[in-house]
Amino acid sequence: MDRLPWGPGRGEAIDHIHRRLLDQTSLTFLPRRQVSFLEDYAHLPGAEELPVRERIKMISDDYRRKFLRRIETVVQHSQQADIDQVSEFNWEADAWRDIFGRIRDDERLHMDKREYNFKVTVLDPSNTKDGRDSYMGKRIPDISFSLSSYSLSDPDDEGVDESERRVRRPLQRSRLAETIWTPNPRHSLVPDPKWGKLTLLFPFAVYEAKKHERSDTEVTMQLKLAFNTYLRMLDGVVRQPGIQDNNQSPRSAGFQIFGFTSNGSIWRMYVGYLPSRVTEDPYATEDPLCDSDSHMKLIWWGSTLNRQHAGELLDMVDQVHEYAVTTHRPFIASHLESWERSIEVNQWLSREANTDPDLAALTNTTEEALLDWFSIKSNGADVKKLLRDRRGKDILLTDDDVKCARLKAKLKQFEKNRQRPDEKSVPERERLTNL
Repeated sequence: MDRLPWGPGRGEAIDHIHRRLLDQTSLTFLPRRQVSFLEDYAHLPGAEELPVRERIKMISDDYRRKFLRRIETVVQHSQQADIDQVSEFNWEADAWRDIFGRIRDDERLHMDKREYNFKVTVLDPSNTKDGRDSYMGKRIPDISFSLSSYSLSDPDDEGVDESERRVRRPLQRSRLAETIWTPNPRHSLVPDPKWGKLTLLFPFAVYEAKKHERSDTEVTMQLKLAFNTYLRMLDGVVRQPGIQDNNQSPRSAGFQIFGFTSNGSIWRMYVGYLPSRVTEDPYATEDPLCDSDSHMKLIWWGSTLNRQHAGELLDMVDQVHEYAVTTHRPFIASHLESWERSIEVNQWLSREANTDPDLAALTNTTEEALLDWFSIKSNGADVKKLLRDRRGKDILLTDDDVKCARLKAKLKQFEKNRQRPDEKSVPERERLTNL
């Protein structure tokens, strides 16, 4: 694979990837790299001998002034962190405040460093417990970005317009609880990555951070695994309740997820989508980040030591923020309405079944048909403990072990074939800090 360009060809390469992805998939939105803010830097008011920050204060346009101040904050904090060789926590804290602060301040969205759960299946029957072969796995991304949920007495409901109320209504926790604890497993959803919870709803982005560029394989692998789980959640909510092979409408397939990784000051941005959204991708079979679970594509890279790169990153995060509020949020709310209607019908059928034998036969659910995730969460602890006692170095005991081992091997081979920017080949600090 080719090395990522960091010189004059970098912007052109990113723009080419953007065009190619839109041509080869059914994606309708990708954040676009924009550099119009460079004109503001080129024509700063005030005397040239004044510090840049002082000249930025003289810009009359409020948005442009604030945007350049955000860039300066990102660059200043990155330079100081790079000089001081700070911990991973420091880089992460700067990302929360400097890069994602506007999302954090938006009450319609939710950010948290919290686990997501997934089903892990034991490969060897001798490692099972009482016939149970699954347990609940968990991983914890540095940040998951999702929709906020609401309570019936939420004070923020006061003063909102009717269109906003229509979006909030399906996101109420009491309504969402019915989609989880429905007596019919075919009509059950997993709205929160942490099974049984209702606060981090249907994620639209993920962030993973490491201190050093040499951790790139690990952080990419973590992001890919999160993409697999979150896209599966989104695919679940767009399905026709009770008919899991059918989408609710032709536009139901129009979802994706975004990912950010940082290795010190080096940032990358990805988009993830289901294989079904690919119309033509001749390189997918060679790409370690494309498989039957999801396709994950790099769409941007840069260094926050550089003003131009930092500005591009902030602008693209702002675009994802707008996408989450204006597209992802109403998209999820509209699909939840179909689940609500379906659950109401099934609740009525369950009540009527108490007096109608024919309906009782239709609505009966056996013990084996209990909610898959709840059964695994409740009964998987003994299986996990048994595996922990038997687990050794390089022993693959579960389907998750196999998947992770294959992905790690593919990524390592990918890195060998690609001369990637590492701590020695990344552009020198002096050049990165200049426009």
